[in-house]
Amino acid sequence: MGGSVISRGVMVPLAIASVAWLGSVVGASAQTEGRISVGGSVTVVSPTDDQVDRAIGVGPLVRLNPKRGWGPAGALNWFRADLGNPDGSGPAVARLRIRPLMGGIAYAVGPDHALTSFSIVAGPSFNSIELRDEFLDSLPIGLQNPTADVNTSFAVRPGIGLTFTVAPRVAVVGFGGYLINRPKVTFRDQFGLEHRDRWKVDAFVLSVGLVYSLF
Repeated sequence: MGGSVISRGVMVPLAIASVAWLGSVVGASAQTEGRISVGGSVTVVSPTDDQVDRAIGVGPLVRLNPKRGWGPAGALNWFRADLGNPDGSGPAVARLRIRPLMGGIAYAVGPDHALTSFSIVAGPSFNSIELRDEFLDSLPIGLQNPTADVNTSFAVRPGIGLTFTVAPRVAVVGFGGYLINRPKVTFRDQFGLEHRDRWKVDAFVLSVGLVYSLF
C-alpha cells in the first residue's frame, strides 16, 4: 500500500461519513455487473502496538464483485510503518514492511444494491525490516552497526465488507477488519548481542473506495 499521506484526525471520520452518506442515497438498482472491478481506495492501517506507527494511504483497488451466498475472497493489506524506540526517546529505530498474500472465503447477504460480506482470509506474509539512518547516526562512534532481520510469517484477517451499487457497473465499497500477524524479529546490537522476539503487528484495517466493473 502506497500513495499520499493524509491527516489522521480527518481521514477516519471522513471515510466513515462517506460510506454512510452514499449508502443512504443509493436506490434499488441492480448489483454491479461483471465479476472483477478496479478502482481506488483510501486505507487506514492502525496497529495495536504503540511502537508501530499508523499507516494511511491512497492506492489502486482490484476486487471480485460479491454475490449473495458463498464466494472466494482475497486480500493484500500491504503497509509499511516505523518502529519506535522501546523507551519512547530518540528517532524511529526501523521501518517495517508487511506484505501478506491472503486468500479465503466470504459470505454475502442483503439486497443486490447493498450487500454485506463476512470474510476470512489467511496466507503468508512476506516481511522486511530496515534500520533507519537517523537511528544509526545517533549511536556512539566506534562500535559496529546493529542489524535486524524479520522472518516470513502467517497472517489471518477476518472482516466485513459493504458494497453500495450506484450504477450497473459502479459501486462504493467499504471494509473493516482485523489483521493478525506476528513475525519473528532478530536484532543484533552494537555490542554483537543477539535479541529475538515475536513482534505483534496486529492491526485494524479500514478502507473506503470507488470501483468500476470491467468484465
